[in-house]
Amino acid sequence: MSDEKNSNLSTLILGVAIGAALTYLFTTKRGQKIKDRLLTEGQGLLEDIGEKISNLEEEILEEKDEIEEKLEEGTKAVAEKVVEAADEIPQHIEQIQKKGRRFFFRRGGPES
Repeated sequence: MSDEKNSNLSTLILGVAIGAALTYLFTTKRGQKIKDRLLTEGQGLLEDIGEKISNLEEEILEEKDEIEEKLEEGTKAVAEKVVEAADEIPQHIEQIQKKGRRFFFRRGGPES
C-alpha cells in the first residue's frame, strides 16, 4: 500500500513539474523565446536526420546494386564450371567402360 502511495505521489509531482514547465514556456516572454529556440533547433535536427537517412538510403541502394552484380558474376562462374564438368562426364564414363572391358574381356578371362 505504501508503494502505491509513493507511486501516486511521484506521478503527481511529475505532472505538476511538467505543467509548470509548459505554463512557463507558453505564458512568459522568456519562456516563449526558449520555446521558439527549442522548436528551431528541433527543426534543424529533424532536417539533419532526414538528410542523413536520405544519404544512407542512397548508399544502401548502391551497395545493393554492387552485391547483385557480384552475385550475378558468381552465379555465371558456377554455371560455367557445372557445364564444363557435365561435358567431361561422358569422357569419364567412356574411360571407365574401356577399363572394365579390358578387365573382363582380356584373353584368357579374369582368372588367367
